[in-house]
Amino acid sequence: MSVSTNGSERSALTLINASQIESEELTGLSDFEVNACKTILRWAREFLCKPNPQLGREGPVCPFTQPSLHHRLFWLTVRRGSSIDLEESSQVVDAYRELFLELEPRTESDSLLKTILIVFPEVSAVAARTELEALQKKLKPDFVKRGLMLGQFYEGCPEPGLWNDSFHPLQSPLPLLAIRNMVPSDFPFLHGKRGNADMLIAYLNRFGKNIPREVKQLMVEALESSDLTLQPKESTNRER
Repeated sequence: MSVSTNGSERSALTLINASQIESEELTGLSDFEVNACKTILRWAREFLCKPNPQLGREGPVCPFTQPSLHHRLFWLTVRRGSSIDLEESSQVVDAYRELFLELEPRTESDSLLKTILIVFPEVSAVAARTELEALQKKLKPDFVKRGLMLGQFYEGCPEPGLWNDSFHPLQSPLPLLAIRNMVPSDFPFLHGKRGNADMLIAYLNRFGKNIPREVKQLMVEALESSDLTLQPKESTNRER
């Protein structure tokens, strides 16, 4: 597979780099799709790349977005349609997962900056709250097993921030799914209502002794609150 300055195609899959959007080097996209990409890129620069007083910590909302844009590792694709068919969309997103794993860089530290945003510009925020959430919930476990994260973003997304429950960082002007590599600080997304035991085990197998001190403290707090278990679902079912 090769990635050219005109995007990347693999069968029916298409990727557009953010740098192409900003330089107007786009081919094969309708005006509607171009505007959707521009809308998301503008949101990324004006929201994700900047500090927010409600965030609860210093620094930009997402510390990886600006470096990702700078290194040209920020990719987008547009999926048309006003609804999300769970089975069909699952196959498409899984295909982009495999494409993500093939994209360079794959082993260097810069691979942590690589991201693919799958944008659903014709899906309403109301529909996204059920359909996009269902798609993300279905696919996330397999992504985590592969060392990846799959995040859902849309207008009105109620997911709270990690440092301030009243801040909602997963709100975007258009519904989208974001694919990226897992990092040690992702622990809060993998337990309680956001995850399960299988995701935690995948996290521990991946990072082992390289877990940051602050994350270890979160683990202790989760254990103390009975919000953390390392018993896989399969084991639980067998015991029952």
